[in-house]
Amino acid sequence: KIWEMTAYCVGTGGSVLIIGSAAGVVVMGMEKIRFTWYLKNVSLPALIGYLAGIFFFLLIYKLAH
Repeated sequence: KIWEMTAYCVGTGGSVLIIGSAAGVVVMGMEKIRFTWYLKNVSLPALIGYLAGIFFFLLIYKLAH
């Protein structure tokens, strides 16, 4: 199960900061999104969703075992 958690963290962790993923950097350039705007408006909800995903993954893992 550690590989599933690793894949989740690697795959979604970059969404917390727009510069954390190649797709985020591309979107910044194409849509003219400023890093500071993203940090103020999107990073906190992305972090909450990311942490909620980890919480529920661990909860489901615990219930299954």
